[in-house]
Amino acid sequence: MATFGSTGAALSRLLIVLACATIGMSFHGGSNTSAPFLIDEEDGLLTVPQLIRKYGYLVEEHQVRTEDGYLLAMYRIPPRRVSRKHPVFMWHSLFSSCVDWVLIGRKHGLAYLLADRDYDIWMGNARGNRYSRKHERLSVSSAKFWDFSFHEIGYYDIPALVDYILKQTEAARVHFVGFSQGAMTSFIAMAERPGFTDKVIEFQALSPAVYMYRSPSVFINILAASADQIAKALGAVQQYEFNPYFEKQYFFFQWLCSASKQKICRVLIYDVVGPNPDQLDSKVLRIFFGHFPAGASAKQVQHYAQIIRDGIFRQYDYGDPQINYKRYGSHTVPRYNLSRAAAPVRTYYGYNDNTVNYLNVLQLEQEIPYVVSSYPVPDKRFSHIDFILASNVKELLYDEVVRNVEKAEQRATTQNK
Repeated sequence: MATFGSTGAALSRLLIVLACATIGMSFHGGSNTSAPFLIDEEDGLLTVPQLIRKYGYLVEEHQVRTEDGYLLAMYRIPPRRVSRKHPVFMWHSLFSSCVDWVLIGRKHGLAYLLADRDYDIWMGNARGNRYSRKHERLSVSSAKFWDFSFHEIGYYDIPALVDYILKQTEAARVHFVGFSQGAMTSFIAMAERPGFTDKVIEFQALSPAVYMYRSPSVFINILAASADQIAKALGAVQQYEFNPYFEKQYFFFQWLCSASKQKICRVLIYDVVGPNPDQLDSKVLRIFFGHFPAGASAKQVQHYAQIIRDGIFRQYDYGDPQINYKRYGSHTVPRYNLSRAAAPVRTYYGYNDNTVNYLNVLQLEQEIPYVVSSYPVPDKRFSHIDFILASNVKELLYDEVVRNVEKAEQRATTQNK
């Protein structure tokens, strides 16, 4: 087998089983029926802009600077005809990229469904993933570049991207769609940035990973217990990135989940996301593995481990009261004040989601001030990965999201008159 990357990167990939626990997937865990998606095997080797162009849509590539100097990639699918509709900002999950919204192709991918209704689509990429690996001063190989958790993604990345959209489009507000970490970090932006909620028409929160402590997944709990040791091991070989994207990963995962190992992969996916094999097509998963993982920081994973172990949605705990005091002005790590997340929110959850247990979503709904609706996906076996890859995700989920965006647009248009 080919050698992939440095010693540190290889160590990170040897921990792939634990990393996949945050989202979970398998090449051979799906059904044997054909997926409805109009996609090709080569899609696993294309970039997001290449995918969008391949399927007949225009795409613009933008670079956005954050307050702390990170340079983020954002991709725009402009409306095909003149439209006065508000722009839509879409924000991806942990270890992933904006491919979440386009991978399953035209007629099914949520970004395309909204674009076909003349919405101006903007898809961001969080710092550290394969598309956002630049900083105005720091080298991507430096420890300082990777000294961030999901807090900085919510505090810096989201506001910078949304402000950029508003400036480019001259709109006053955006529609907001976030999945998993994308939803969770959006609540951080709303809680920590005064005035940010005024820029959001309505927030579509798909399986928001705010509370994760009720997960029954053995793998997720192993990751939570081991994250500090994993980060230490990576740091010892000067590797601060966790599960980076690498050029040959499509072929690597074909080997990792080959026929001889498919039972192990099935155990992983069923444990982590909940068993729903009829919705997971093996071709779709092969293609997705060409894009996932896309990279994150080891500190990001440590922060996840903390909120899983403690069951508290709060900032990063440095493990030393004196460091915490220097950072926060208190020995106690501050919680995120969700009562400040006052934008209109619609939640979506699956009863069989082992990554974000539906009870955790219901708990979140009790702590935010403005829940417009709460949508349990009607398939009782709908799992975490189904939110972006399920064979029937359009009918089960995306049609509802599109309807709700349309309702919010109508209200916003009426208010502007």
